[in-house]
Amino acid sequence: MESFERKERTAELLLLYGKMMTETVYRRMAYFYLEDYSIGEIAQNEGVSRSAVFESLRAGEKLLDEWEDKLGFYQKNNKINHMLDELSTADKERQKELIQAIKGEISYGI
Repeated sequence: MESFERKERTAELLLLYGKMMTETVYRRMAYFYLEDYSIGEIAQNEGVSRSAVFESLRAGEKLLDEWEDKLGFYQKNNKINHMLDELSTADKERQKELIQAIKGEISYGI
């Protein structure tokens, strides 16, 4: 996965699962992935080493990937969004199928 795509995916995972992290890891990840701070800026603002920030980011990324592997909310969210996008151009019969599929996705596992 390319760097930009990976960063975008991690930002979305952070929005889904971030509140389950420690406050410090979440804050550093939010600065980096959501507010586009550099590792150096985060380190300076928090009075810690760049290495400490880097380790927090890596640990947080690992947690997000593990939670997504177990829970799958990111994948489910993308699937539902694609079906919702298709609704606007689908014929009546396909719309009914999509609505049922969306209801199924929402009912199963959320």
